[in-house]
Amino acid sequence: MIETVLGPVEATAFGAASMHEHLLSDSTVLHAPAREPLPADPRVTMANLGFVRWNLLALEDNLRLDDPAIAAAELAPLPALGQRGLVDLTSWGLGPRYADLPALSRGSGVHIAVGYGAYLGRSHPSWLAEASEDALEDLFFAALTEEISGCGYRAALLGILGTSKELQRGEVKVLRAAGRAAARTGAAATVRLDPAARLGPVVLDLLAAEGLPPDRVVFGNVDEFIDGPYLRELADAGATLEWCFGNEAYYRDGYKDATDAERLDGLGAFLADGHADRIVLGCSVWTKSQLSAFGGMGYGHLLGRIVPVLRDRGVSDGQVDAMLVANPARLLDRPPV
Repeated sequence: MIETVLGPVEATAFGAASMHEHLLSDSTVLHAPAREPLPADPRVTMANLGFVRWNLLALEDNLRLDDPAIAAAELAPLPALGQRGLVDLTSWGLGPRYADLPALSRGSGVHIAVGYGAYLGRSHPSWLAEASEDALEDLFFAALTEEISGCGYRAALLGILGTSKELQRGEVKVLRAAGRAAARTGAAATVRLDPAARLGPVVLDLLAAEGLPPDRVVFGNVDEFIDGPYLRELADAGATLEWCFGNEAYYRDGYKDATDAERLDGLGAFLADGHADRIVLGCSVWTKSQLSAFGGMGYGHLLGRIVPVLRDRGVSDGQVDAMLVANPARLLDRPPV
């Protein structure tokens, strides 16, 4: 069974799914200074979209997905595109609004599965520094087996968990606690790796030491560092790699988002190597400027544009099904509570 915001569903019913999105969130903890003068209007508008694309973290308004009506409108086209499922990975520090998600699922007809946990160390709530690993494990276990506090539904997996360029003490504590809770319940865990480091093997070893095998680990946003040998090492170890599409604009401190063309090339090389069983897809929409209402690609980009291009490039129906249906079902399915 797969846990959703409207209750458990059969794994076969979840359908084609994005494994990484954010529907309602507040990521202002990640705010960073602009590299140029701020626009007069602090909101995301068509007039300042160029500024936003080169200064993604500079406007706090861009870091908030705060309008349920806009979220509902963005989700509405997905069923007609063939997308039946979506995983919301808005964890602690990113302002999750768990209680608002059931209404979005009912209104759109999209199954929404929810991740639970703590993101990068700099986004951790202050109380987490004093919490023990055992206390965190208990919180994670309760979210997976009872409910996310006050919401009436259970988390489907743990994530998105975060790692910095150098692992912080709090991040290690979260990973250990999450590894134990996930191992106890059969859940998977999604971890974002810093693109400036190569900590994937370290994270796999850390989680395995707590009982979580690599085939229950998803490394998110690997399109941030299309390093073929490194990613093959992670896939060969058993981890699943999550490729996200649609955001091409972020420039900061020598880092630039890959283009979708570069992502498609990198993904194509993995598929040619026979790694379709170790890949899931998404768009990782987490800023206003990624929403179609604000000039972005929106949640429909994956099924509406990327999948047709994959088929044009010769990706087989079986490979598409693996990435969108079979692999998400395998990762999200776990024994009923």
